[in-house]
Amino acid sequence: MNQFDKDEIEDQFEEPPIEDFLPNEEDEWLRERQKRRNLFVKRTISVGVAIALLVSLLQIWPQLFNLSSINFLQKSAELSKQEDIQKYKEAVVTVNDQNSRGTGFNISENGLIITNHHVVDNMYPITVTFPNGEIFQATILQSYPDIDLAFLHIEGKHLPALSLSQPDTWIVSDQIYVIGNPLLHNQIAIDGEILEGSDKNEDLRLSSPIYNGNSGSPVINLEGNVIGVVFAITTKDQIGLAIPIEKVLEKLPEGY
Repeated sequence: MNQFDKDEIEDQFEEPPIEDFLPNEEDEWLRERQKRRNLFVKRTISVGVAIALLVSLLQIWPQLFNLSSINFLQKSAELSKQEDIQKYKEAVVTVNDQNSRGTGFNISENGLIITNHHVVDNMYPITVTFPNGEIFQATILQSYPDIDLAFLHIEGKHLPALSLSQPDTWIVSDQIYVIGNPLLHNQIAIDGEILEGSDKNEDLRLSSPIYNGNSGSPVINLEGNVIGVVFAITTKDQIGLAIPIEKVLEKLPEGY
């Protein structure tokens, strides 16, 4: 290859001047524009997250801090000073999965939980949490949709338990306690009485305020025995309804 050819090749592949590699005004403008765009995107995401959190808080706030919940929180704090209420609470559990929650209570030191059919219907996995922090996975032992009653089995030992009352031991105007997990709260104790219209073959009618989350709560008499299981409230006058102990005893699994 002669010198002429070499010069021609070098001309074809001549390196660009160093100025081409240095930032110019257009590059600075593009970088600044990209920086502003990234900042705008970050701020937009932050605002979106803040709005979502605010919406969630506004949805939960009325359940946590409405007048009714403030009243029962005050009443529960009062009742919870009593040693007997503290003892009853030990056996009242939260029954939940990722999508729903309700109340239940244990009646055997080896683990037999009573709750409502509608609490555990389509619930999976069923998690049972005791107030001392113990957590168990539960299986449905028996469930009765017609009376909204369910029995759950958990593998436990020496668990705190409530005693069931004998049949025909309650009368109208008897004083009662209800312990449950209403309105996203836990271990709320309220009192009340059995109202006119209660029937051992139908429902117990309760003066105690009952809310979403109370389903499966035990109704406890002054002797400390369970006489019913909360399952609903009436739509007209908001009276609490409970499955009477007579129906519970009829369905109680053998061996318990």
